[in-house]
Amino acid sequence: MFNAKVAADEAAEASRAIAWMQTSAEYQAILSQTFKTAANQLQEAVFDESWTAAIEQFGQKGLNQLPNAIILDLDETLVNTLSYRASLVLNNNEHEEKRFQNWMNVERAPIIPHVMKLIEKAASLGVTVLLISDRVCKPTPRDPCPVKTQTLRMLKRISIAFPKDQMFFRGEYSDWNKDQTSRREFIAKRYRILMIVGDDINQMIPQVATLPMTARQKLTAQYDEMWGSRWFIVPNPVYGSWLDVLPNDIKKSLNPKTHTPTGIR
Repeated sequence: MFNAKVAADEAAEASRAIAWMQTSAEYQAILSQTFKTAANQLQEAVFDESWTAAIEQFGQKGLNQLPNAIILDLDETLVNTLSYRASLVLNNNEHEEKRFQNWMNVERAPIIPHVMKLIEKAASLGVTVLLISDRVCKPTPRDPCPVKTQTLRMLKRISIAFPKDQMFFRGEYSDWNKDQTSRREFIAKRYRILMIVGDDINQMIPQVATLPMTARQKLTAQYDEMWGSRWFIVPNPVYGSWLDVLPNDIKKSLNPKTHTPTGIR
C-alpha cells in the first residue's frame, strides 16, 4: 500500500510539472525573456575580447584567437521532449534509455519556443552553436554513437541541421560522464565560449551534479554575476540534477519557516 501511494504521489508531482511546462503562459513568458535577453547580450560578448562564459577558460590566454561559440543544452533547451515524459506518466512507466530511443525514432520533438531568436542572432554574428546532451552514447560495430545519429534524424524532421562534430554527447569518450566539465574542457580548447544556455546548473558549474542542495545554492550565489549575462537557465521542474539530490521523501526538503536560500543576501 505504501509503495502504491508513493508511486501515485510521484506521478501526481510529475503531472503537475509537465502540465506547467506544456500549458502555462508563465513558462512561455520565461522562455521569451530568456532567449531575447541572451540574443541581445551576445553582440556585447562577441566584441569583448576577454569575454568567456566558461569557468574552464578563466585566466586562459589567447581567447581572442579562438572561434566564437555558444553552448546550448539539447532537451528542454533546444527541443521539447515533454510529450515523452507525459506518455511515461499516463502509461505508468519509468524513463529507460531504450524506451526513449524508440520514442525518438518515431516522434517529432518540437523546437523550444523563442530559442531561434538566439540561434539566428548567433548566425548573424558568425558565432557557432554547439550542443551538449546527456543522451548516452552506446557504441555498436556500425556506429560509435547511435543516439547521436537518431538525434540528427529527429532534428532534421524539424528542419534543424547540426554537424556531428558540433554535438557532444555523454559517453562519446570515457571521461564524458554525467558531470559536463570534461566536455566543456574539450570545447574550451577549440572555441571561445561566449554563452551557455541550459536547464541545469551542471551545464555551467564544474563538479556540481552530485553535490548536496546547500552546496549547489552556495555555488549558484558565488557566480551570481554570470547569470543573465553569460549563463542563462531555463526552467525544468520535471527532471534534472536538482531532483537527483533531493531526499527520497521530497517533503523532507520543505521548510515551513521563512528563509533566504543559502548564499543570497
